[in-house]
Amino acid sequence: MSNDNDTKLEVLSNHYSETFMLLKEAVAKRDRLFLYMLTVIFIILLYMNTPTVVSSWINSFLGSQVGLDANNNPINVIDVSFIGAVFWFGLLSISHTYFQTVLHVERQWNYVYKLEGQLSAYFDDKAFIREGKHYRDQKRKFSSWTKFIFWNLSPTLLFVFVVFWLVFLFKESGAPIGYLAIDSLTSVSLLISMGLYLLALYKKK
Repeated sequence: MSNDNDTKLEVLSNHYSETFMLLKEAVAKRDRLFLYMLTVIFIILLYMNTPTVVSSWINSFLGSQVGLDANNNPINVIDVSFIGAVFWFGLLSISHTYFQTVLHVERQWNYVYKLEGQLSAYFDDKAFIREGKHYRDQKRKFSSWTKFIFWNLSPTLLFVFVVFWLVFLFKESGAPIGYLAIDSLTSVSLLISMGLYLLALYKKK
């Protein structure tokens, strides 16, 4: 019977180590995606402030690769509204993946806690409690702040940013109707993804 318990403990311990390593990779991916999302938002803010300047930068670079016109000026190969639509679709793509990753991380934390509960039973609740009981007891305030950032602050700021983008799009951008439709559809998709993300988070809570 002892050998069976030892075998079970070894298998469970190895599985815990593998699960925790996968979780660390997912957390790192989440943090990278968060930075990518902030970077794209910063670029879009630049675009909203001076769309023609951003368009000129991009077209100057692309024009230098394509060639010059008859007056030796860089060829404008991309419309300014198309550039805005690409940036906005990029934000949708990154944000959607970020939402998925955060949900995956939250699910994995719960699974790690369950594994720790099973493992700690072999050691009178004095070992394998690092990420569960010990972390919650010792770092509760910081953990709550981190959760607030990912669960509340980020979605709220993103929602406000989407509203600002839509106001800019219809009042200041002067984009053709086709681009207005594409950007509006992208915005709605982003809000739907965010809504489903928040629903899943608070359902879990």
